Amino acid sequence: MINKHKIIVTGHPYAYPYYFKVFEYVNNLNDFVFVLPKIWKAKITINLKEKSGFKIYGAYALSYGRKSFLGGPFKGWMPGLAFLLPYLCFKQRARVLYSCSEPNLLTTLFNNCLAKFWGMKVILFTWQNIESKKRLRGLKLMISNTLVRFNLWLADGVICGNSKAKEIIRQFNAKIPLIICPLSGVDTERFKIEKRDEWKNKNGLGDKKLILFYGALDKRKGVEFLLRAFALMKVPNSFLIIIGTGQKKDKLKALAEELKISQSIKFFEWMPNEELPQILNSSEVFVYPSISSSGWEEQFGYAMAEAGACEIPVIATATGSIGEVIKDGVTGFLVPPNNVSALRAVITKLLDDPILSKQMGIAGRQYIASNFSNKVIADKIAEFLKSFS
Repeated sequence: MINKHKIIVTGHPYAYPYYFKVFEYVNNLNDFVFVLPKIWKAKITINLKEKSGFKIYGAYALSYGRKSFLGGPFKGWMPGLAFLLPYLCFKQRARVLYSCSEPNLLTTLFNNCLAKFWGMKVILFTWQNIESKKRLRGLKLMISNTLVRFNLWLADGVICGNSKAKEIIRQFNAKIPLIICPLSGVDTERFKIEKRDEWKNKNGLGDKKLILFYGALDKRKGVEFLLRAFALMKVPNSFLIIIGTGQKKDKLKALAEELKISQSIKFFEWMPNEELPQILNSSEVFVYPSISSSGWEEQFGYAMAEAGACEIPVIATATGSIGEVIKDGVTGFLVPPNNVSALRAVITKLLDDPILSKQMGIAGRQYIASNFSNKVIADKIAEFLKSFS
């Protein structure tokens, strides 16, 4: 049956092309209308572009997060939605607003109130996997909890990016309909096994066993522990590749010199998403030693999922929601955070056992393709949103 009522999707996360791509896989694309920031300023500035087959409206965001004038609570706030929403309600027969912003934001409250004023149903999204009382104190805690309660009272449903987020939402509202589903999936058509070792051979590393990390080079990613573990390894021809930018990059390079491993490690600047599969396909193992930091823990782990999709075994830390992406002992290994010796042991194990490594890689591809491909996630999001229209 054709859905006659439109679903409006709004929120700054979908300004990122790799998140937005999930909607290329939905059935009945005409059911969706998008209101996204014309400009989004993060590590890079993203300008909204027209996309063939999509109905997209642009609006200016007045806050990009904590460093913006209006601060974090207004992150992604687009006042222009107040003018677009009534137009879309009447012109496009929109009846559902998918507001992709956290329940503790004033932006979410603004979107909620607008939607309710125009008689729409509202679906929220949350990644938050740490209880507010473990992150906040005093007045900030009280304001955050009040916003979450009120936004959930106004909302008709929630998409939770991980299982812990679901548990937290249930503490505030035991009855609201929800599903567990990330913002977007993994492009398993791009991230797949092909042309093994091509990148390695091009870069003069053909005889090396590559250990790969890519991501933000900040405290939260725990790359320091990877360097220390690598320094203790005794696997011949092992070589470490670090890809990314961040405030810790210079300190990590200095640490590599201090540990006397700088000849067996190479740092690269951040690369476009389309260049990563060839590097993954030249790697023996992908390592993601994330740690808890300042009330934050890993909320999903797209880099790990991309590695799994390329049939690369993944070693990560048992923190946050990583266990939903990596199946310990099946698609890779999970080790305690901050544990250098445990990290060294499992990296060595996989480098020394290519049969086990291959088995885990195959299992990883199957797991990611079955649970987190763009098509799987698109179907879950669309089915949930359409149930409210």
